[in-house]
Amino acid sequence: MGMSSDRVLTMVGVVSAIVLFSSLTYEFLLHEEDEVHFSIDDSTMIEDIDRITSFGPRVAGSLEESLATDYISQRFTEIGLQNVKVEEFQVTGAWFVDAEPGEHQILMHAQLEQGLQNGQGLPDGTAGSGRIAIQETGELNHIDAFTFMGYSGSIHKHDNMLTFLGNGSAQEFDNIGDLTDLAVMINYDNSRSLAEIYKDAIDGNAGVVMIYSEGVETPPFRSVTVQENGVTVPFPDAYNGQYADALIPYIYISESVATMFHDYIDEAAGDPTLFASLDGFWEGNNVGTRNVKVVTGELPGNGDGEILVGAHHDSVYISPGAVDNAVGVSQLLEVATQLSELNLESTVKFATWGGEELGLLGSQAYIESNKEYVDNLDLYINLDSTNLNPSKGLGTLGIDTSETELVNSIADIQRSVLADEEWSEYDSTVQLNLQGNSDHRSFNQIDTTTIGFYGWEYEEYHRQADVLGVVHQDGLGLTVEIVLQILVAQGGHESIEEPLIQISGLEGESDSWVFPFVLALLAGLATGIGGLIVFIVKEISQEMMAFLLAMAAGVMLLVSVLDLWFGQALDNGFLPITLSFGVGISIVYGVSRYTTKGEDVAEMSKERKLYKSGILTAIALAIHNFPEGLAMGVAVLESAQYGLVLMAAIALHTIPEGIAVAAPIQAGGGGRLKATLIAMATGFTEPLGALFALLVLGPILTPFMVGCSLAFVGGIMTVVAYKELIPQAMEQDRPKHLLVGAIFGAAVMQLSLLLLG
Repeated sequence: MGMSSDRVLTMVGVVSAIVLFSSLTYEFLLHEEDEVHFSIDDSTMIEDIDRITSFGPRVAGSLEESLATDYISQRFTEIGLQNVKVEEFQVTGAWFVDAEPGEHQILMHAQLEQGLQNGQGLPDGTAGSGRIAIQETGELNHIDAFTFMGYSGSIHKHDNMLTFLGNGSAQEFDNIGDLTDLAVMINYDNSRSLAEIYKDAIDGNAGVVMIYSEGVETPPFRSVTVQENGVTVPFPDAYNGQYADALIPYIYISESVATMFHDYIDEAAGDPTLFASLDGFWEGNNVGTRNVKVVTGELPGNGDGEILVGAHHDSVYISPGAVDNAVGVSQLLEVATQLSELNLESTVKFATWGGEELGLLGSQAYIESNKEYVDNLDLYINLDSTNLNPSKGLGTLGIDTSETELVNSIADIQRSVLADEEWSEYDSTVQLNLQGNSDHRSFNQIDTTTIGFYGWEYEEYHRQADVLGVVHQDGLGLTVEIVLQILVAQGGHESIEEPLIQISGLEGESDSWVFPFVLALLAGLATGIGGLIVFIVKEISQEMMAFLLAMAAGVMLLVSVLDLWFGQALDNGFLPITLSFGVGISIVYGVSRYTTKGEDVAEMSKERKLYKSGILTAIALAIHNFPEGLAMGVAVLESAQYGLVLMAAIALHTIPEGIAVAAPIQAGGGGRLKATLIAMATGFTEPLGALFALLVLGPILTPFMVGCSLAFVGGIMTVVAYKELIPQAMEQDRPKHLLVGAIFGAAVMQLSLLLLG
């Protein structure tokens, strides 16, 4: 006994509903997965940090820097970066050479002496034989008790008298006047730049200048630079180079050493026969021309954008620089590794800079030598000292950007990443900063848009103790994840699923307009298949008419609302896409009013309404197929196989569109042949759209333009579906066929988009 038609209809409805629900659910989950996820390898980052720090302090121009850059360039090549280079630039550098063991090591000492003053006009130290040391500090060793400032000199006189100059303000220097034979000590509070203090000390003819900070027992390294004409200039080159040959020792001393010196100064102040004297051996500090290195490599993109990601590979002369900045280099290498698996529109170049610790020398030299590239740069991202460790109160990642519009988008990305349970103990701040304290300042100074990632100052910063053990492995991945998500957002990443069917011979792009035109023609002619179906079926019953009209409405509503509006809005922004969608709706209302002008719709016959519905649907689909052809042309130029798969998807959903045109025209008295020809004609705008994209709009056509065009079409199709097709289906008085037809059409459309589109 055969199954009744009503039961078959019910089964079709149930299966269609299951398919529709399942495919929509999967599509939603698939869209969520399109927010690209990465499997970041923090163990590889630790290996990179270990290797880089094993070379020792990587001062610009040193052998250690060369070893580090050789390693980085090798890693760039292993990752698959192209055009890997190690470039050298001449700069004014500063370096330190200690004496051989057993020879005179770098040190200083102070003592409280009692005896005679120097004779008037006699060289400093001539009264030394007439003084007796009654208190002595003993030898104060380099690194433990003091460190050199970057660009400090070694020109000094022996037996300099210790003098305290407060916080080194301009007023303090003016008040004391001549500093000849004095070792000036300053309680440094950041109220003036190191360069201003150094300049005043040299101008005053001081013998030595020392700074200390309250609470700082292990002296760090600082570099002395000046901002001139929008760039960072090493002190010897600043002020027209007038101090290049007058560099006196400029050192950072520990608080305990400063306390001893204060005691000597205080005792000598109350007794004219007492003298607080300082002497030292500072000849290991050097200033001169050095070669700074920059390592670069790139991942070519599919479009014209240019993004640069950088981190400095050098360290201060007293430190192996694990956190500052082997961490940043290791994270850059991991970003490059992860990004090599994706295809971005933008080309992403990676660079590691030498000379950052001496004044951003590597990045500035690179900019000067690559002006054309830098002028076309869309974004520079910098990584520096991004070691996060919540157990030490260092769980917050700092992010600077020079672009106001980027603040909110970066904040959204970091909030999304931090929502992962893995980062529950971590935090991040995003702020507008037009300067920057690392190499991104070099790019800010030439008005390039920048994003700078940094960690907060830590106990081992710029000291010997900045070793691998300081690095918190579990926190390394957070910075990498946020940088990657920014690159995906800014670099024009578009997730395209691989086709289910791999077709041999269609790899890569199409280099001719003929192939995409033929595909668009075939896709458009599929509308005629729907017309032929109507032609073959001689008599269309009310049940079939209700089903076919509702099926076409289901197809058009689903593709219009979910794909042409919502999908395009996600990619191109809700405001412009919704406006385009609204314009499409308005156009249909205008056409509808024009076609019914002079007719009383209420008195219009059923056949007339059907005919009118078919004609409006044909107009809507003809307009719809044109931007669909644009999309086809663009797709085939990017990938021949993807274009073929897209053609199949378009053809599949244009068949019921052809039925939606032909069926009401035939039922409305238009005749089978006329209905079929009109349905077929609507498809010819598809290849016209492809030709227009390929031959006219090629140089200027953008995804945004295509998106707005498709949204405009979506508005047209939405009105046709709910204002024409659904009312006509309802007039057939077959509600069950209408419901099942709509669900079936939507299910077929969604499944075709999911599997092929």
